[in-house]
Amino acid sequence: MPQKSGFMQKYTDKLIIRTDAISKIDNVEAERSTLHEHIEIKYFYEGSSTLIIGTEAIYANAGDIVVINPYEFHATIAHGNPKGKYHLFMISPDYFDFSRELDLRAMLFARMESFAPIYRQNSRMNTILTSIADEYSKKLLHYESAITGLMTELFALFLRGGVIKKRENAINKSILNSYRVIEPAMRHIRDNYRKQITVDALSSICGISKHYFCRVFKAITGKSSMEYLRDYRLAVCDTLLLEADKSISEISELCGFENVNYLYRSYKSKYGISPGKRRKAK
Repeated sequence: MPQKSGFMQKYTDKLIIRTDAISKIDNVEAERSTLHEHIEIKYFYEGSSTLIIGTEAIYANAGDIVVINPYEFHATIAHGNPKGKYHLFMISPDYFDFSRELDLRAMLFARMESFAPIYRQNSRMNTILTSIADEYSKKLLHYESAITGLMTELFALFLRGGVIKKRENAINKSILNSYRVIEPAMRHIRDNYRKQITVDALSSICGISKHYFCRVFKAITGKSSMEYLRDYRLAVCDTLLLEADKSISEISELCGFENVNYLYRSYKSKYGISPGKRRKAK
């Protein structure tokens, strides 16, 4: 019997599929944990949405494909009109264990490579992902084999032109443990960036000393926790400047900045342009 649309299910231990998902506003999706080893693919087939990966905003429209690499902190924000609708696919690095050419685990964790965050308007990739969603929904005879074949072609296309090197160190067991140590703080920042947040509170949430927290957080993200919080707020601010019908003063408050002057200084330092000019350029 076909699965109800929009329901998250483990199709296998190596592949999770959800069809017809809708972006939520300022909310991390509840169906998956923040930190995971799977490669996450979102194919937007309607509307628009903003994703924050790390502290960078990725703007996606209908026809765009967003790829989130393992252990990348991320959230989906919906300020577009209409809201972005997408098919969600979560693929284990061991999904292609039958193919040496598609050894994703070696690529991601040994060769320090990663997929580009967005693929825009690629008609063949879009067709493949639509077909996978259709096969999963209808569940006709041998649909599992059909999905495997389509996934194989999709990742072959990714690997032909979409792999970039950006990790300085391979993700080993020690680094994974460090990711897990600071993950509660990352989740707290995403869920509470509008509120006042302190280093003491973040280290307490993680259950470790302030000194150890600061050292681990900087080692994993390349930023202090307060720099990360500021940049995360700026990414949300950039989204609101382009898509929300609110004053810059209101946006400053919504993003958790202590005053609008600090927002102006921080925004111009990061993006090289004032919030007002950014809004006029949209």
